Amino acid sequence: MGGSLRLFRVWGIDVQVHWSFLLILAYGAFIYSGQANRMAGALYGIVVILLLFVCVLLHEFGHALTAKYFKVNVPNITLLPIGGVAQLERMPRQPLQEFLIAIAGPAVNFVLTILLLPVALLVVGLGMGSGSLTSLLVYAQSRMMVPSLDGLLVYLAVTNFALGLFNLLPAFPMDGGRVLRSLLAMAMPYIRATRIAVMVGRLMAILLAFLGLGGNIILLLIAFFVYIGGRGELEAVESRYVLKDIRARQALNREARQLYASESIDKAVDLIMTTYQADFPVFDLGSNFVGVLTRPRLVGVLRTQGREGRIVDSMIPAQEVPMVGPETTLADVWDKMMENGSRVVAVKEQGRFLGLLTLDDISELIQVVGAAKEREDKEDKQAAQSSVSTVL
Repeated sequence: MGGSLRLFRVWGIDVQVHWSFLLILAYGAFIYSGQANRMAGALYGIVVILLLFVCVLLHEFGHALTAKYFKVNVPNITLLPIGGVAQLERMPRQPLQEFLIAIAGPAVNFVLTILLLPVALLVVGLGMGSGSLTSLLVYAQSRMMVPSLDGLLVYLAVTNFALGLFNLLPAFPMDGGRVLRSLLAMAMPYIRATRIAVMVGRLMAILLAFLGLGGNIILLLIAFFVYIGGRGELEAVESRYVLKDIRARQALNREARQLYASESIDKAVDLIMTTYQADFPVFDLGSNFVGVLTRPRLVGVLRTQGREGRIVDSMIPAQEVPMVGPETTLADVWDKMMENGSRVVAVKEQGRFLGLLTLDDISELIQVVGAAKEREDKEDKQAAQSSVSTVL
């Protein structure tokens, strides 16, 4: 979400808007500028889009506040031309919790529809005068694109209903796709439920792209993000599947090199050039763990101070480094890194430092162990198919 501007912070959540949001404002101004008063029409179009995205923001807060209820941190909500994104640091492991988080967004839209529709019909009815219910609905529809209070209310009521329905389409990782995944996960392994939801989502992406070929660029963009987002979600779940059976103790590098706080940055540069290690635990002269020098910190100090900089001034203090126990699974270690925005985690047992785990370590394990698990899964599948053939 590079290029996003922070608007405000509420309930511990940063609300930000991506620069490309200006495009949808321009689009709204263009759509309504064909009125007799072009300037007034354009300003009305901007107001319509802004109010619509207030509804989108409330939708995202539905997700975010439900997630926070289940102790899931939500750093930010970002508004984009195609909608909004509530950035959850993780998805809860219980399918029911994921279901409630996913359904909360569309539920907000339906509640807004229930609140807005009676008011909209009342205002439209007052403007129309007498007539049947059918004529009232027809007249209300005709007012949707007319710059007016009744037109605005009708537009917001109808659009909220449409947004609620659209988001319930099983196009993973949209809300409906997450609802589907959570329901499937109640009856089967989570990774299998994810694979099915992603497959359904890809089919929906193809359908949306086909419908968007008529000139609807919004549908084309949504189809693209659905397809790409589903693949990313599947990779994340498969990575967790790979890591869930490995303990932190098993993944520690016994040959890892260490630095001392009294040394200069020059020593770290030499180690990076002669080893594959990029992040180093730092000790004091009493062999106490006091911090970590990461590659980004090293690069930063080289740019500002050169090789003469001191490690003690550049390291991350030990108290700021996330800590796990030796029996923690790597899946939980990964979650810890994501929650803290850290590329390293210290492994300790009863206060005694055992070693560091880094993003590089885990990425390498995902590739190596993942390949082995993929082979095992394939053999198990073939064995199961062979057993079925024998029985038949």
